[in-house]
Amino acid sequence: MINFFIFILVGASLLFTSNACALDNITHNQKLKKTEKLLVETADKISEGEIDAALEAVINLIDINPNFKLAHMIHGDLLLLQSHNYDQVSADTGKQYKEKISDLKLELSRRIKSFNNVDKNLIGSKINVLLAEDKKYLIFVDVKSSRLFAFSNNKGKLEYISDYYISVGKNGYGKKIEGDKKTPIGTYFTEKKITRTLPDLYGDGAYPINFPSTYDRLNNFSGYGIWIHGTPSTTYSRPPESSDGCIVLSNTDINELAYILDEPSTPVIISDTGLSKITSRDVSNIGIVQNEILSRIQGWKRSWEEKDINNYLDYYTDSAKYNNDNYLKWTTHKKNVFEKSKDLIIKIENISLFEYPGDHQELILVQFKQKYSSNLLNNEMIKQQIWVKRDSRWSIIYEGGT
Repeated sequence: MINFFIFILVGASLLFTSNACALDNITHNQKLKKTEKLLVETADKISEGEIDAALEAVINLIDINPNFKLAHMIHGDLLLLQSHNYDQVSADTGKQYKEKISDLKLELSRRIKSFNNVDKNLIGSKINVLLAEDKKYLIFVDVKSSRLFAFSNNKGKLEYISDYYISVGKNGYGKKIEGDKKTPIGTYFTEKKITRTLPDLYGDGAYPINFPSTYDRLNNFSGYGIWIHGTPSTTYSRPPESSDGCIVLSNTDINELAYILDEPSTPVIISDTGLSKITSRDVSNIGIVQNEILSRIQGWKRSWEEKDINNYLDYYTDSAKYNNDNYLKWTTHKKNVFEKSKDLIIKIENISLFEYPGDHQELILVQFKQKYSSNLLNNEMIKQQIWVKRDSRWSIIYEGGT
């Protein structure tokens, strides 16, 4: 059996000796948090056989985060190795212990691999997002690397702020059924922080997201209570797959993110695409898609103002839904409204575009403020549409007000 220390030694050697220059640049990057910098330094020293230096680094790591179980496990292995009790290193003393070791191995692997990704400033340019002025921030979660990225809005584009290790559902991701202990995949928005007293399990803060969204319900997804929250007071971090579906950060990180999570309706994209595929995208293609969508939105608006019902409906698929209404019901109602409406004025403001992961189709979620005026009605709403690319053009499969 390969013990925990050998895993670290071999894994660190593979990661660091094959990419020493990249590591050197990354560990000196001021944006990296001290916790993970020390973790990488520990693994680096182990791979070089410098046990005393590795011990010094991991002791500093424990001093900073006394409840970091992974750091304590590495520390114990190093002490046993130093005393030459090789056979005792992380001995398999039972199924439960073996599972804990496996969880810690996975956490170490996910944390270290994140240091070998491309420049994190590049990731924001490869996410298909266009932010309106009213969206100050965006959170992007890559479940495959156990990583959460925080971005600010720089004239509609994403500007990297920081990134954090996270835990997701015990059974992975792709939530569809209540109780499946999976994290949902899709594009969501934060809701108000929970202010009532919560069990220690949720740490220093809990922020719900709007799962299941209206679109999720149309797809018969069920469940509730998906939060972004912290860890128990006795725990620094949790294994990568250990929650009931929530996204879990250390308390230090949840507090650091609080100013973003407190911002009303912060968009949260939870993706299973994988960072390697995202970073290989062609930025010019992203721009093309965004321009196509924006052009289609303007055409949709114009056909509505002109009361051209055939052209208007041509922007929708023949299975499109409006809120909870099926195609036949809402289109029949729309035709009646078109016939009776006069003096239409429609204004669209604050258009945001978001890629929508989790479907085999290429989807874009559009959100904007809509102001409508006619002889029948005057109203204002935040509208959402989901567009899909079919037969080389973008069409609406869902539309609803929020």
